[in-house]
Amino acid sequence: MAKNSPENDVTDLNLTETELTLGLPGGNRSQKSGTKRGFSETVDLNLGRSRVVETEDANLASRQSENEISEAAKSSTSKAQVVGWPPVRSFRKSIILKKSCKYVKVAVDGAPYLRKVDLEMYNSYQQLLGALEDLFSCFTIRNYLSERKLMNSVSGSEYLPTYEDRDGDWMLVGDVPWKMFVESCKRLRLMKSFEAIGLALNLGSGMATLVEIVKSNGEEVKSANPSFESDAIMGNLSNGKACSSNGTAKKPFKIFVGYDPREDLAYEVCRYSILKRSSVPLEITPIKQCQLRQMGVYWRERGKLESTEFSFTRFLTPYLANYEGWAMFVDCDFLYLGDIKELSDLIDEKYAIMCVQHDYAPKETTKMDGAVQTVYPRKNWSSMVLYNCGHPKNRVLKPELVNSESGAFLHRFQWLEDHEIGEIPFVWNFLVGHNKVVESNPSTLPKAIHYTLGGPWFESWKDCEFGDLWIKEMEEYKKAMEKKEE
Repeated sequence: MAKNSPENDVTDLNLTETELTLGLPGGNRSQKSGTKRGFSETVDLNLGRSRVVETEDANLASRQSENEISEAAKSSTSKAQVVGWPPVRSFRKSIILKKSCKYVKVAVDGAPYLRKVDLEMYNSYQQLLGALEDLFSCFTIRNYLSERKLMNSVSGSEYLPTYEDRDGDWMLVGDVPWKMFVESCKRLRLMKSFEAIGLALNLGSGMATLVEIVKSNGEEVKSANPSFESDAIMGNLSNGKACSSNGTAKKPFKIFVGYDPREDLAYEVCRYSILKRSSVPLEITPIKQCQLRQMGVYWRERGKLESTEFSFTRFLTPYLANYEGWAMFVDCDFLYLGDIKELSDLIDEKYAIMCVQHDYAPKETTKMDGAVQTVYPRKNWSSMVLYNCGHPKNRVLKPELVNSESGAFLHRFQWLEDHEIGEIPFVWNFLVGHNKVVESNPSTLPKAIHYTLGGPWFESWKDCEFGDLWIKEMEEYKKAMEKKEE
């Protein structure tokens, strides 16, 4: 009877086979490393602190366990490796690895959620704005070609796209060329219009591309900072809409103006004179060396013979225009008296660039505020240039080349053959002190005055030739700015 007792049945069972352990499946259960350790094995009761048990037996068990893991890994080599969860198919993984991405968060004032967009997927501000409209279904684009605003179709609220740059400053989207924006943008925010007004004022007229809408007769009808895209400076037709003869939207003509902090007023008056007389849509962008350096586009040291900050940055015009279409570069010391449309009508697709081909050798040794005057072939040709940005020869004008080549190579257009340089009448780059007006010949009247030696914004050049025209334009510009502030 004793043999059949419950106590004997229990003692005959192999309890170690069913004991829960921390070992690997199929491992040797007799190893100490595969069983739970007692409290006394891991804690020194005398000192009251944890200690690692370092014995030869533990080290041996550890090595045996590693060998077992290695054998188990070898047996599964035939199986496909799974990376992450859920698994990523190999072709999708290769696409992800090949494509460059730049994801930024998008926030909307009043919305409790965020979204993300990949800026590398788009090629222009217009495409990005359309993506934001799709991303937030409650928004619709309002006045697409001018104000660049998003409107909440439910509440009627208007929003302006803004972004935080790498310096932590909040800017209006569209204040710099697209490539610069992609490089510097950290995150986006759709800000309510009334909150963005202060932001627009803080940017200043020189920090961002401004919108100026004018009638064909020069009367200004509207002015505002763009909420989107640098294609925002519009010179409108007399019907109040930017359009072509067939009624379709016309792409703005791009103008890049050289900017120097010493000549800020000259830049403002130059821009104002262009917009005032334009009958076609325009996109005007100041080329600021400090911004280009921040974006990593310009890094060369300034030489002693560089009289302005845009002596070399001017040659980045095709790059800043994304190597698309035609664009114009002009020094800031110009005063425009003619309609830019007349100049753009002279464009000939067979040329890589077009400019006024002066035969100019200044006698003065200094200019402007004491800067050294230099003499070289094709002097002043580069002060106003129409670039065929999509021309294959102009694609060499990348930041690497502009930052390394000599002044002679760039200012003499040595990347081009002579027959690839078209000529423009001198009246579009009328050099003060060099070109002359013939009273009996209206074709000699200047359409764009170039104060190359120095303009009335410098004290020592207030009485220069045509200085009265610039002063009159400057006073008109200041009155227009005062009227806007009221």
